[in-house]
Amino acid sequence: RKDLTMKVRTLGVAFQSGSRLLPLDAYWSINGSSWSRFFFGDGPSVESERVIVERRVQKGDTIRFGARGYSGRSWYPFHSTGRGDDYVVVLKNGDTAPDYAPAYDQGDIVSFLKPYLDASGRVQIGPRDLIILWEASTSSPGSPYFDMQDLVVLVTFE
Repeated sequence: RKDLTMKVRTLGVAFQSGSRLLPLDAYWSINGSSWSRFFFGDGPSVESERVIVERRVQKGDTIRFGARGYSGRSWYPFHSTGRGDDYVVVLKNGDTAPDYAPAYDQGDIVSFLKPYLDASGRVQIGPRDLIILWEASTSSPGSPYFDMQDLVVLVTFE
C-alpha cells in the first residue's frame, strides 16, 4: 500500500438568501468513520490558500465529503459524495465545470475555479486531485437558485 497526504482547501462559499450571507457546515469521513468538521462559516471567512485538513491516507481508503447550509432558522439537508447526489458534483482533471447561472447576482462559479481552469474552461489539477461543488439549499436542478457554488472545495493527494 502507498501512503498519500490528503490536503483539503475551501476555495469559495457563496451561500445566501437575498443579500444575507448564510453559514455552511462541511465535513469529511474516512473508511466509514464518524464525520469530522473541516469548515464552518460564510464567504468572507474563506481563506482559499489555507490547508484546513492534512492527513496521511492509504491507497484504497474511502474518503467522503458532505455539507449542509443553514437557512437562518434550520439546517437544509446534508449532501455528500459517494451517493449519486444531484446536489454534489466532483470534478477531476480535464472535466468542464457545470454552467449554472449564479443566484442573487453572485459571482460566476468560474470565479472560484479560475486558477484551476485552462483557456478552454477545463479543470487543470493533479491526476489524483478533486474539486467538489455543492448546492446547499432545497432548490431543484433547473431552478434559478440552483447554482452549484454554495461551497467549492479542492482536495489534493500528494
